[in-house]
Amino acid sequence: MKRHDFDKEEVVRRGREIYEREIRAKVEPEHEGRFLAVDITDGSYEVGESDVEVSGAALGKNPKAVLYLMRVGHPAAYRLGAGLRR
Repeated sequence: MKRHDFDKEEVVRRGREIYEREIRAKVEPEHEGRFLAVDITDGSYEVGESDVEVSGAALGKNPKAVLYLMRVGHPAAYRLGAGLRR
């Protein structure tokens, strides 16, 4: 199996494109807030409670997967900083 080399911008672009085109309608809103890993080499994906869980499951299927990690229904997988408090 060929090893794929992508820069981070290409991983993000492909991951978002695959999510919007093929996955979003299948997972939202049922899996809101859960982690999702997309293998950008074949379009397969895993949904679960943690980044470790979904990454491990995806790599278990394809050890050479190139993964885009996100949270369903959120703009980013993680939030940095305290944010606004009321």
